[in-house]
Amino acid sequence: MEFDFCIVGAGTAGLTAATLAARKGFKVVVLEKGNVAGPVPRGESMAHYPLVDEILGEGFLQEIATVKPSFRRYHSPENKKTTLVDVHVPYYFFDWREFIDRFAQSAMEAGAEIKYQCEVLSPMMNEVDVCVGVNYKDGSGNEQELHAKVVLACDGYNSTLGRTLGVEYSAINCPIMKFRGKNANIDIDSFPNPQFWLIPTGDLDYAPHFPPIAAYVFPIGGKNIEAGIMLRMGQVPKIKNAKLPTDEEIKEVWEHLKADYPGFSEAFKGVEVEIQHLTGMPNASLAEKFVLGNGGVIIIGDAAGFVDANGSSGLYYGMKAAAEWVDILDPFLKKNGVWNGVISSSLEKQFRNTEICKHIKKSYGLIGVSEAFLFRLLGTGKAVNRFWWLFSIMIKSAS
Repeated sequence: MEFDFCIVGAGTAGLTAATLAARKGFKVVVLEKGNVAGPVPRGESMAHYPLVDEILGEGFLQEIATVKPSFRRYHSPENKKTTLVDVHVPYYFFDWREFIDRFAQSAMEAGAEIKYQCEVLSPMMNEVDVCVGVNYKDGSGNEQELHAKVVLACDGYNSTLGRTLGVEYSAINCPIMKFRGKNANIDIDSFPNPQFWLIPTGDLDYAPHFPPIAAYVFPIGGKNIEAGIMLRMGQVPKIKNAKLPTDEEIKEVWEHLKADYPGFSEAFKGVEVEIQHLTGMPNASLAEKFVLGNGGVIIIGDAAGFVDANGSSGLYYGMKAAAEWVDILDPFLKKNGVWNGVISSSLEKQFRNTEICKHIKKSYGLIGVSEAFLFRLLGTGKAVNRFWWLFSIMIKSAS
């Protein structure tokens, strides 16, 4: 089986790449290990951009949205102070299944082939360290080979291809507990915006060495919420008393916060759990390289740590990265498509010079400065509360 594009992962980044590449006339296949696109249930939100209309159809995002806030509220330790931040555009919260199924429909309408229940096992590398395709296991359990001019790894925060080819995801990812619930203890009229609580290391008596936390509750329509905690791992190596917790310790802290953390716990009184699981998300750093080996494979979206770290938002940015890579690869593949180290470096440089890549790099810089100020320089809840006015200026400037 030979293709121009082999795309690993039928998420938003992968299906954007598939749609745009197929529209340009390339032969495209998507390999997805689940039996549907984006198989993991989740709550999601994103702002509107022209690319969203280009892939999903004009107005689709607005039509499926249940809540459209354009502000975020940040809470200081122990919920003593708050800051309302204008993000200047509405963020649309929607049902994941309806959203991702539209991506799959667009890719198939463009001419891309989607193969489900296909688990990618490894890249196929030639004698000069260029990826020429992938080995995968099909739905019947048989191992197969698939050849392609380029492989796009869009398979998430712990990419199989990325790990195999040396990407250090322990430096990129943050543990995150994801939760969705219904009948939450909120009034949407008085609780219309995403809420964040910032908790430094040492502020939890029952977990004194726990890394800094960003806890959040997003109202997503009616009395339904998306919520969770993300461990802020970017500063942990520089915080003297912070220690990496086990999965069980993360789950225990999560249950404590839901039960009694000021302000945060209020939403969970009587809530019915729909989804609750511990996973990971890039937010500590960007990948060092996007083109791996001597070429032939490119990591995109979460697989590359490509999120706006300042807002922990990855959907649009993965889509935009995929679109940029399709545009960059278009003339290269149509001309000859022969990979080597020089070509790979040239294509990588083109991507790094795009506005979207510069924006993501800047977002990591901004969140690094904010978190160094909060969690290292100030370090304690008492100090954070004392200088909350300065943090408010910083977060408003970054939004």
